[in-house]
Amino acid sequence: MKIPFTKMQAIGNDFIVINQIDQAYNLNQAQIAKLADRHFGIGFDQLLIIEQSDNSAVDFRYRIFNADGSEVEHCGNGARCFYEYIQHHMISSKNPITALTINGSISLTKDDELISVDMGTFSIGMKNKPSLFFKIFSDKNTEEIQGIYIDIGNPHIVFFVDSLKDVDAVRTGKSVQGSSLFPNSVNVGFCEIINSNEIKLVVYERGSGLTLGCGSGACAASIAAINLKKVENSLVKVNMPGGSIYTQTTTNNHILLKGDASIVFEGIIDL
Repeated sequence: MKIPFTKMQAIGNDFIVINQIDQAYNLNQAQIAKLADRHFGIGFDQLLIIEQSDNSAVDFRYRIFNADGSEVEHCGNGARCFYEYIQHHMISSKNPITALTINGSISLTKDDELISVDMGTFSIGMKNKPSLFFKIFSDKNTEEIQGIYIDIGNPHIVFFVDSLKDVDAVRTGKSVQGSSLFPNSVNVGFCEIINSNEIKLVVYERGSGLTLGCGSGACAASIAAINLKKVENSLVKVNMPGGSIYTQTTTNNHILLKGDASIVFEGIIDL
């Protein structure tokens, strides 16, 4: 089975996009994981699939699979790549474009070379769990600090730390994801405040591990920082290992994610 694909990236968060509008390839979990392998496959953080929408009010269906083959609800960096792919291949010239995910529809627009994703509404905190304290591992010491749970269509927990360089993000991320509080796992973010409208962030993603960028993680960290008054502005610059993106909260309890996306290469793989 020969499958055309497009390799894309947004702040170093890398994807392959497969167009299933005219043909369904029906990849299973094992096949996706094999494609994601950076030594024996193509290599990517997530697979994005474009499908026809069966809802006349929405332009496309947008599906997201982690590197381990599990399907997930949301990916902001992936959504920007999704938009760029559609524009580049002239599948649609609409602006905005709407797409249906597992959790509902999202709206994508492009203005001044930045692609903006309306990530939808969000909620803060877990029911019946007001305090979420976890051990944060580092080379120097281990301390227990409180995490802030944010649901932005997919689950995140954000920890505010004095310095990212002192945090063992992999060890801590795995430990937090193994908690019984998160039966479907969770994305784990570590955030350092730079100033009143700028933060640094690394995210240990469920199903993918440590990535260079995470769009929904950037939104979750910004929401947590605004809620705790650690930043002052609704527009927040988020610096991640792969680059910088912007988030902006709106009056209707939505959050926007703004940044660019690009095609790396295209090809055909034979399964």
